[in-house]
Amino acid sequence: MKLIDLYPLARQVHIGLVIASGALFALRGIGVLSGARWSMQRSVRIASQIIDAGLLIAAMSLLALLQLNPFAVPWLATKLVMLLVYIMLGSLALKRARSARARLVCFIAALLTFAFMLGVARAHHPLGLLHGLA
Repeated sequence: MKLIDLYPLARQVHIGLVIASGALFALRGIGVLSGARWSMQRSVRIASQIIDAGLLIAAMSLLALLQLNPFAVPWLATKLVMLLVYIMLGSLALKRARSARARLVCFIAALLTFAFMLGVARAHHPLGLLHGLA
């Protein structure tokens, strides 16, 4: 068995973890905005960290299997930059923003950033699904 034979499995794991990570973030964000205590409980935060660590491992595995340099492939570089933006906005949305309004704005912006990253991944283009409009 060649390592590249693991690509379909690694890809499916990555996609599954993307869905799990995004869904949990969305649920936690709604919880925080509505004042639900469960959304910031230790067990929920740990579950989020485990999912995100698995997602990072799956992403690194895909890069290794495909022998890709994310800084040399424009759409991957875009995803990395957008990931940093998403993490920053998510942190503000869940705990660091000073007001409920700021948390809401950051939450919506984080969800839009997540959606844009999905579009970039699907299209394999830095503009994501918007590249057909340009």
